[in-house]
Amino acid sequence: MTAPTYEQAVAAAAQILADARARLARQTPEQAAEAAYVPGGLSREELAARVRELRAATAARRQAA
Repeated sequence: MTAPTYEQAVAAAAQILADARARLARQTPEQAAEAAYVPGGLSREELAARVRELRAATAARRQAA
């Protein structure tokens, strides 16, 4: 078995990232927070707030472009 080329590895990583972003975009902030929650880390409420902040910042950047 041959190792993938650099270009193939980058393309595969890009696809994984695109799939993860698409899954996250379909989730509510609460669902995303639940998926990201780790005991001892940020609370679910804090995570949901961060998701909302990131989405608002992304929307603002898109409008500015």
